[in-house]
Amino acid sequence: MKSVHGSFTSSTLCLAFACMLLGVMSNQLARAQAAPAPIGTWANQSEGLVVQQNGACAFLFNGKVTSSGTCKWENPSAKGGVLDLQYPMPLAPGHVYWSVVWVNQTTITVNGDVFYKQGNTSQPGQGNLVQ
Repeated sequence: MKSVHGSFTSSTLCLAFACMLLGVMSNQLARAQAAPAPIGTWANQSEGLVVQQNGACAFLFNGKVTSSGTCKWENPSAKGGVLDLQYPMPLAPGHVYWSVVWVNQTTITVNGDVFYKQGNTSQPGQGNLVQ
C-alpha cells in the first residue's frame, strides 16, 4: 500500500507541474496574440486620433485638438485595448482613457465610434508605443 501512495503522490506532483507549465505557456501565447497599438492617423467625419510610434498622440474634434500628450497602450487583448492619453496638469498628470477595438486593418472603434486609417494603410499598428 505504501508504494501505491508514494506513486500517487509522484503522479499528482507531475500532473500539477504539467498544468503549471501549460498555464505559463498559454499566458505567453496570449501575450503574443495581443492586438497592436493603433499607431497612425485615424479619422471619421468629425473626430481624429493621431498616435505616433514614440507615444505622442492627440485627439481632434472638427479639426481642432481637444487633448494631446503621451499615450500608453494598456490591457491589450486579441481584439484591442485601452489607449491612455496622459496630459500635463499642475499637481498630477491627467488621463483620458479610450477603449479601442480593431475591426480590420484599416478600421478601429474608439469608445464605439468608427475611425478609418488615413494615409498609408498597408500595416496596422506597427512600432512600439510606450507600454
